[in-house]
Amino acid sequence: MNTNMDYSREMRRFNDFIEKTKLFDILMMGRKFTWYKSNGMVKSIIDRILVSWECLDKWPNSKQVVLGRSVSDHCALVLKTNSTD
Repeated sequence: MNTNMDYSREMRRFNDFIEKTKLFDILMMGRKFTWYKSNGMVKSIIDRILVSWECLDKWPNSKQVVLGRSVSDHCALVLKTNSTD
């Protein structure tokens, strides 16, 4: 079994799901990347917060904040809004 083909198929299925549900990622603040190899030489944006248009209607100034790494090679993400009740 070719694991690259399985990976590609799963990625297509995931991307199809995102498209069908009309989700998208929003403005990212803080760090530029969400994953770092332990030596820091390789980095990527592989973690995201996906929201719907309905979410942005309710909280229009939402953004995802990328925090620092601690115990993982992934950075924590926090969904922030600045709405007032």
